[in-house]
This record gives sequence, structure tokens and C-alpha cells, in this order.
Amino acid sequence: MRFLVLLMALTVGTAYCFPAPPKKTAYRPRVYTVEQLRSDFAILRKTLEERHPSLYRYIPSEKMNQRFDSVFRQLYRPMTEVEFRELLRPLIVQIRCGHTDVQESLSTSRSSRKPQPEWLPFDIILQNNRMFIGRNRSTDSSLICGTEVLKLGNHSVREIIQAARDRWPSDGYNQTFKNYFLELYHLEETYWRHFGGRSPWTLTVRDTTGTERMTTVRRRLVASGDIPAAPTPTTVRRSKKSRHRTEASYNEDDAKLQLMRSLHFINSDSTAAMLIINSFGYDRYQSFHREVFETLEKQKVQDLVIDLRQNTGGNAEIGSDLMSYLMKSDFRQVDRAECRVRRPNSCSYFDRKEKRVLRQNFRFMKSEGGRYQFGKSNVGWNKPASEHRFTGRVYILTSGRTFSAASIFTASLKAQRAVTIIGQETGGGEAGCNGGIIQTLTLPETRLRVRFPVFWIATASRNPDQGRGVMPDYPIEYTVRDRIKQRDRDLEKALELIQAGKQKMTFR
Repeated sequence: MRFLVLLMALTVGTAYCFPAPPKKTAYRPRVYTVEQLRSDFAILRKTLEERHPSLYRYIPSEKMNQRFDSVFRQLYRPMTEVEFRELLRPLIVQIRCGHTDVQESLSTSRSSRKPQPEWLPFDIILQNNRMFIGRNRSTDSSLICGTEVLKLGNHSVREIIQAARDRWPSDGYNQTFKNYFLELYHLEETYWRHFGGRSPWTLTVRDTTGTERMTTVRRRLVASGDIPAAPTPTTVRRSKKSRHRTEASYNEDDAKLQLMRSLHFINSDSTAAMLIINSFGYDRYQSFHREVFETLEKQKVQDLVIDLRQNTGGNAEIGSDLMSYLMKSDFRQVDRAECRVRRPNSCSYFDRKEKRVLRQNFRFMKSEGGRYQFGKSNVGWNKPASEHRFTGRVYILTSGRTFSAASIFTASLKAQRAVTIIGQETGGGEAGCNGGIIQTLTLPETRLRVRFPVFWIATASRNPDQGRGVMPDYPIEYTVRDRIKQRDRDLEKALELIQAGKQKMTFR
């Protein structure tokens, strides 16, 4: 008994010997001197002037130099990494390249102590520089879908939208690509970072009856029944015999691939099909494409809808292989890949792994007109598929999210084959985009990362470069009500045209 009492006393006494857990200190970002900021800025400017393939494509060199000089004059005081980055972002946007952006340092991005954005408690719908409420997760249940938000705090919505546009890049003068990212998260991030948007949020709104009022909201606590569980995709297990040769017959491992690319028949007699490709980022694409077009041939499909509305790009070789089944003769998807320097991977501030990928994938071919041209398997002329080529009518659904490799595919296919484009202007440029391999320039002092491509990737389009995306033959405008009801007016138009084509053939 005495032993047990002594043991308990020793245990309690020992517990008080351990130090208390340290108090959580406030996040204090590092402040950089004027000399450090100016040193990084000089490296950034020199690298962009030497290596960015389109620094002066959409802005005269005189104006761009004025912008550089203006930013340099603002480097007169010490700044944090965030302050320096936010000063650089509007400058980088002036290049009008959707692949060029300034990102925070790796140490900051991995920090668990840095302040996190506070997201608004409702989904955002943007319409002609106006903001509407989608799904409402706030404490004010009267904010029904379709309610217009006029002001956030003391700032008008138009002011916040413009500030967000000034800080988000896009190809040329395109706005549909910006709209997508503003809705996704960038408008909220801008409001939080530059306008002090914090919970609780004060809103000035106009409801569907035209009545204006103010309300203060917080995020509603989520109950178990608020968010329905996502349905599990229906899957079919493949036999051992067919597992090695096909991806089009799905099993449980293909759920992500189904979300990325899939084939569906969209009319009762199976003569019309829709190929959904949400990313050019899937493996074993050759076997998938071969099976898709073999299926179309067996089913005698006459109309093919290719849905690229969610496709922000990826591997351009996937687009080339897909295009080979849609062309009768030799074709070009990527006309040429141009660079401003003979050795694009020679910069000492570039990421080493990315430099190696660049060296392994692109080979120098020739210099022409002060530019250097590089080759790759899908650059220049390509052969059509040897079998299962599709010769029917092709419709492509596009949106502002159709970007990079997806917009290159759309522009080049339209330039060489009869296709019908339905939807919105593509986010990527019709003439081409800066792409190929994206390099990361790490500034030595602040460690900010500037991501930009070293190639100008030209499409097969012969239209003058107007700094715009591929324009649809049938532009589709969505109302706020369409968005709320999740109406697919693009597909409706495609089905209407398919039916009109069938009636025309029947009449003949």
C-alpha cells in the first residue's frame, strides 16, 4: 500500500516537471529591405525581357517599359513577401498571358501559420459585371438564389470585380477565362486581401422583387443533411482478357478517368454521340481514342459533339492524337514552337527539374526572323489515323475554361475541317498561346516564384492575331436563372442543330 501511494505521488510530481506547451505566436512575415526587393525586381525584369516569348505581343515595348519603371519607383520602402507579390501581379497581367503569374514562395505556401482567406458563405454567379447569389450557406436564409449583391461592406461589387480582373492573367484581351476564375475563388481572395473582407460580412443586396436592403451574415453551421453525399459512379469490372487492351470499359479504378473523359450516346437511335473531355491529362490516350472511334464507326454515328467546356488544357499530344481521327489528310495542330533564345533552359534561376524536362522534350530546329524554332513529335505536320476516322458532322462545345491545349485543338481543328463551335469564346487564344513547357523563376531574395512559358505555340489558324479566343458560330448567353437551374443551353443547341440536319437529309 505504501508503495502504491509513493508511486502515485511520484507520478503527479513528475507531471508538473514538464514544461507547458508553448503559446502560439502571431504570424509575423519577414520584411525585405529596399535593396533586396530591387535586386529581385531587376532579375525578374531582365529574365522576362530576354526570355518571355510574348512580352510585347499585346502591349508596345514603350508602354511595358513604363510599367516596369512605375513598379520600380514604388520600391522605396521595405515590404513583406505578400506586399511585393501584390505589387508585381498587376504588372505581370499586362503581358496578357494566361500562363504567366506570380506565386508565393514555397516556404509561405507550406506554412500552416499564415492567414487564410475567408470565403463568402454563398456561391457566386457573375453576369455582366454583376454578382448574384447561387447556393446560399449563410445565416440569412432569405438570400435566395438569384439575389443580386450590390455592395460588399462599403465597396461596390463593380469596384471589387475590376480589382480582381486587374490581378488575374488571361490570353490577350479575353475575359471569359477571367470570369471563370473570378467565380471560382479569385474575386473572394481579392476582397479578402485588398478590401479587408472578413466574417461577419455586411451585404447590400437587391432581391428578385427589386427591393434593396442591408444584411450581415456569417457562414451557417453545416448540418449532416445539408450536403448530400456524392453518388458512387457505376462501374463494371473488366475481364482479365480485356483488361490490358482497353480503358473505355470502366472498372472501379476508372472513376477519375470517367470524370476526365467519357463517351455517351445522346439520341434514341444512337446516331449522335457526345465525347466529354474535361482535361487533356489522361494516360493511355491512344487506346482510349482508338476504342472511341471504333465504337462510333460500328454504331454508324453521324453526329459527334465534343465537349471541351471544362478543359483547361494539358498534354497537347493528346489533342493531336484525337485530331488524327477527325482528319482525312495530313494536318497540323501545333504549327510551330518559337522561343526568343537559343538555349531556353540556360537560366540559372529556373527550376532544375523543369529545365531537364525542357531539354528532353524539345529540340532546336532552326532560327528564323530573330526567333528560334523548336521541334517535338506533335509540332508541324501529323498523319491522320489509319482506320476508324470519323467523317460525320462535328460540334464542339466551348467556354471560358477551354484553355491552353484545349483551345489549340479547337482553333486548329476549325482551321482545317468543317466544325460547328457552340458556347462561349475560348479562354485560350485562337492564334496560339504561350505554352509548351512552363518554367519557374525563383527570385533569390524573396523566393517568390514567377511561372511563365518559354515558347509561343502557334495554332494552324491563319486568322490575324486579334488577342481573342476561338469565337463560337453559335454564341450562347446564359441568364442567372439558367445558371441556377443548371440548364445546358449549349447541348440543347447542339441537339437542335443535329435534329435540323436529320430533317434536312430526310427531306432530300
